[in-house]
Amino acid sequence: MGTATYKKRKKGSKSRRRQKNNSSFWLIAVGALILVLGGIIIILSGQNGGGNTDPMSAKNLLPLTDPVNPIEGWHDMENPVDPNQPKDSLPAGTPQPNISIPITYFDFGTIPAAPDNAVQTFPIQNTGDEPLIIKRIVTSCACTTAELTSSVIEPGKRADLTVVFDPDFHDTQGPVKRIVWMETNDPDMPVAEVSITANVQK
Repeated sequence: MGTATYKKRKKGSKSRRRQKNNSSFWLIAVGALILVLGGIIIILSGQNGGGNTDPMSAKNLLPLTDPVNPIEGWHDMENPVDPNQPKDSLPAGTPQPNISIPITYFDFGTIPAAPDNAVQTFPIQNTGDEPLIIKRIVTSCACTTAELTSSVIEPGKRADLTVVFDPDFHDTQGPVKRIVWMETNDPDMPVAEVSITANVQK
């Protein structure tokens, strides 16, 4: 009797230890999972700045300026833009416009030659303290046009540059790159540019 009772207690003790071990395993597993998920969240937050580091995020863009003389640009073979125009440095402290372009490059990836055009908008911002004037816009190819919502951008405001690429304009296939140049009154950047790339497939 005493032996049988002892054996039953021993079995019960093993069962409790087994349950305790199983519980410990699951607690460790759940804890490890929480740590992994927490690390992923922290990494993603660091990459995205909590969703605020995306340059195209509305939180990171200046408000639109009132439209003044919207300007269009196209390929001008007779009057091209010289992207190496000299800078005109002003004395320190002199008020001046300052062009800022949060995103200067966009890749459309692989696109068909037809039937649709590829369209991308680039925000053109003025972080200076004088009005920014876009004097002229020229594209590197007749297949590409650009339109700016305002040629005069007030300090602390932006205008949107819409670039349209027609992949079927020429008999084009494979990788392409197109550039849009803007002549400005920013003495530090008399010519600013944005570019697009695509892989055109027939």
